[in-house]
Amino acid sequence: MPGFRAHPEPAEGPTAADLGTGLTTLAERLHAAGLTVIGPYRGTAYEGYDTEAGQAARREVNAWLLGDTHPFDAVVDAAAVADPAEPERIRPEFDSGDGLHVNDAGAQAIADAVDLSLLRL
Repeated sequence: MPGFRAHPEPAEGPTAADLGTGLTTLAERLHAAGLTVIGPYRGTAYEGYDTEAGQAARREVNAWLLGDTHPFDAVVDAAAVADPAEPERIRPEFDSGDGLHVNDAGAQAIADAVDLSLLRL
């Protein structure tokens, strides 16, 4: 559900270390299931979480994803859904309504941008 929050927003969002731990755990579980794991690159800035600390964490995670130490088999740049006028935001036609998650058309645009040779078919 776009923008659904089961709990009140925390006073502080997750740190880059928190996000890295979560992404690593997810990748490890998917690898254990025998899956190829393609991770996201370029998290977007979004309303409600758009704080100085949040943006610093996003930039740190993005830098990590561009390096050689991330746990993914490959990463896919979310540029396919970026707003040309504001590249750190989702284009309106791909926004689910919460400024953070893409809608079906956005998911398709990202899928279309994936280099299929990255997949072990």
